[in-house]
Amino acid sequence: MLVFYFFLLLISHFSELKSLHEKILTTKFMRIMKNFFLSMMVFATMLSFNACSDAGANQDQGLNTTESGEIAMKDFGRTVPVGIDEENGTFKVSFIISAQPYTIKASKENEKYISMIRQAVKDESPVHVFLKPNSNEIAKVEKGTDEDIRFFRSALTKEERSDNTARRLATVIPDVATLNSLFAQIKSQSCGTSTASSPCITFRYPVDGCYARAHKMRQILNNAGYECEKQFVYGSLRASTGTCCVSWVYHVAILVSFKNASGIVEKRIIDPSLNSTGPITDTAWRSACTNSTCGSTSVSSYANTAGNVYYRSPSGSLLYDNNYVNTNCVLTTFSSLSGCSPSPAPSVGHCGF
Repeated sequence: MLVFYFFLLLISHFSELKSLHEKILTTKFMRIMKNFFLSMMVFATMLSFNACSDAGANQDQGLNTTESGEIAMKDFGRTVPVGIDEENGTFKVSFIISAQPYTIKASKENEKYISMIRQAVKDESPVHVFLKPNSNEIAKVEKGTDEDIRFFRSALTKEERSDNTARRLATVIPDVATLNSLFAQIKSQSCGTSTASSPCITFRYPVDGCYARAHKMRQILNNAGYECEKQFVYGSLRASTGTCCVSWVYHVAILVSFKNASGIVEKRIIDPSLNSTGPITDTAWRSACTNSTCGSTSVSSYANTAGNVYYRSPSGSLLYDNNYVNTNCVLTTFSSLSGCSPSPAPSVGHCGF
């Protein structure tokens, strides 16, 4: 269009020049030439503008490429690392809440990230983590903001908080029949069953979310008039669903007390994600968390807590979810999933912790 406009100008001015004949040096000619040169200046300016626009477009394209590189990483969110251990040139990292292990390669480009994680574990402070797509491998780490630090320091505590509701609940289930009835009631809330209410309990998706499953089981017990404990087990854990294997850095389930046929109080774990047939001893449960057919596995420690504890870190820091907001959000996020995929599990950063 610009070239066409230029030729129109030439034709127009040429016609006027022709009509002048021999009056070349007249004032009219000078005015025409002045207009011609002004037109040329406008044309040159427009060409210059287009060149700048093209350069700007190229710069934007480069910016989009950079942005695409950032977007290609999965934003894991702001969280607190609670463990980092080197295994064969790769560091295994664990974070609060999530039971999944994460990794970062021991390379020169990752040195600053590894150092940042180590310091965050030591200080129990948050970092902002980015993962490689469809992977548990850490791609980038940023320092947490002052707001992040304030939030997690207010949420994580060493203090064992009492639960006023629990004081009115029975701490011992009266007999085996009641224990089995409660187990059946809990199992009936599993996702994929016609008996489950919303949110259902994600027993069929063991990849992550054990903390939310355990807390929901505790709520069912509370509604039935009973309180429980929880047992947290830590280590390089591996478990089998019968069709696939999952890896965890910790696992948690509810631990209930009941009277056996002789009236003696015993304890059992309820965890349909590992044993769907009934309550089992905590020893058998920890054994199920270290299934060697799934690979090398070991327990580093385990601990019992009060039932109202939502999460316990390996060093004993606690998180609470007394109103079940995080619990219900996590269960809803995982409700349609089953088996050992997707892995890593979908982000639950929007749920609060």
